[in-house]
Amino acid sequence: MNFVKEPKQRVYTDELEKKAIEFHGHGGPFMIIGLRMGILALELLDAKGWFSLDCVVNLNWSPPDSCVIDGIQSSTGCTMGKRNIKVVEESGVAAKFTHKGSAVKIVVRDEVLHRASVVFDEGDEAVNEFMDWLTQVDEKQLFHTV
Repeated sequence: MNFVKEPKQRVYTDELEKKAIEFHGHGGPFMIIGLRMGILALELLDAKGWFSLDCVVNLNWSPPDSCVIDGIQSSTGCTMGKRNIKVVEESGVAAKFTHKGSAVKIVVRDEVLHRASVVFDEGDEAVNEFMDWLTQVDEKQLFHTV
């Protein structure tokens, strides 16, 4: 029996989102942000995911910010159980990914975090429109990398 997984996908798809929703329990802007962060990290580091990647997430470790963690776990295969994802509580939302001696830090832009935090007060339609935007917009509008 072969337990080695195929590489994680590097494209946002409805199937990936569906699996993440099943894992997380519901959809939402912060989970989508985490999905996008993980996909970008896999691409930038040319990583397979699962066991070949480590992640340290910096954020406020309570909902809704902490929903980013489940998005990252879903898109990268890094999990708390394998201990290849760790969380450091601090303001903002960022994640440092490492793979074979290379690293990239992905930081969510302040304006995206602000929008994600206030959109819930505007009703379901505004939340859905924002989530659609998050899935389609160029990553440079969501993140900056270090």
